[in-house]
Amino acid sequence: MKRLTLLLILACAFATAQQKSGVVLAVFAHPDDETTVSPILARYAQEGHKVYLAIATKGEKGTNDRAGIPAGEPLAKVRAEEAACACRHLGIEAPILFGLNDGELGAISSPLGHNIQEVADRVEKLIADLHPDVVVTWGPDGGYGHPDHRLVSEAVTQVIQASKSNLKLYYVGFSPDQVKFINEMWPMKWHTTDPAFLTVKVSFTKNDLSAAHRALECHKSQFSAEEMQKFENALDRGWNGSVSFRPWLGEHKSDDLLK
Repeated sequence: MKRLTLLLILACAFATAQQKSGVVLAVFAHPDDETTVSPILARYAQEGHKVYLAIATKGEKGTNDRAGIPAGEPLAKVRAEEAACACRHLGIEAPILFGLNDGELGAISSPLGHNIQEVADRVEKLIADLHPDVVVTWGPDGGYGHPDHRLVSEAVTQVIQASKSNLKLYYVGFSPDQVKFINEMWPMKWHTTDPAFLTVKVSFTKNDLSAAHRALECHKSQFSAEEMQKFENALDRGWNGSVSFRPWLGEHKSDDLLK
């Protein structure tokens, strides 16, 4: 009898754990964009949730003299490897690469079509295949206004608003107080979100932050060691233990993307 009771307790515990498991899908424009939410991706993966990162472009135009990697396929290959490295350190699934051209999401392709629609189509298919509970992406500001960032945000929003579902969409955002730390070291000024809209604040642990640092350090084609250190310090000070999000629909307050 005692053995049967123990088995029932274990079965109930397993069922509860299974019910609590969720799926998080982050969609961004370039390899390294995930840095803005990386401690949160690490947190949910550590908690046993499935976490996926989709990247729209190859990032093949993001050259700098220090790295010395030519634009085009050589850099695209390196950045794909860097994205895979970052995902491993975050403990999330391997990156999903759409493979579109950097800086061309707003271009009209031939025969007549739009690269941004390709992003929307890919996101729609991912949602159908992965059944995420939550999607995270850039806000309309695109962080510091990068057109690819803005367009990815619009494509993701387009897909989610096209069908009635319980899927939650969150935009990562930075308040004026948070942005001032980033703008001290970033060459392009980041846009802000009024704190009144940033009603979801998700905390992370020191281990999550360490994973985020290791993930950022994978992106050696984009940052020198000194730049990485400055960026890490700026983000750490801005986050101060939690990443802020704006819900796409509604103004509910929460400390958990999955609630």
